[in-house]
Formats: sequence, structure tokens, C-alpha cells
Amino acid sequence: MEEKRENDRIAFVSMGIVDGQSETLSCSVENISCCGALIRMNSPVSGSLQQGDIIRLKAILLSPVEFQCKVTRIDADLIAVEFL
Repeated sequence: MEEKRENDRIAFVSMGIVDGQSETLSCSVENISCCGALIRMNSPVSGSLQQGDIIRLKAILLSPVEFQCKVTRIDADLIAVEFL
């Protein structure tokens, strides 16, 4: 199956924090594009984080940054987000 993306993803690893509705979780950003990111959680994704949730992703790129994101996919310890 061919993946159809409008924007290229840049692969890199950056430590981060996902600040959800009811909890804050450690993570690493696996790749990023201008529209979203793939995030690997340090443990399996808990039931408190659901597809469609609005979260804050705090990551260190060249300097600390914070993104407001919408969760678009959850797979075990991976979540995909779309920047809002």
C-alpha cells in the first residue's frame, strides 16, 4: 500500500512530554513534518488518551517548543498527532 502524504517527514529522536487531559507522560518524538508528528510513548498508551483528544506536545528541537495537537492514531506505544 502506497502512503499518501502531502508533506515529507523528518526522522529524528527528541525527548518530550505529552500533556493530556488527565495525565502527563514521557515520550520521544520519532519523526515530524510541518503538519504532525509520530510519538513513541515510554510505556503503552493508557486508556485516558483517545483518538480525537487535544493534547500538548512539549519537545526540544533547536530550543524547547510546545505544540497543540490532535491525536489521530494510537498503536500500542505509538501515537500520531496533527498540529492545530
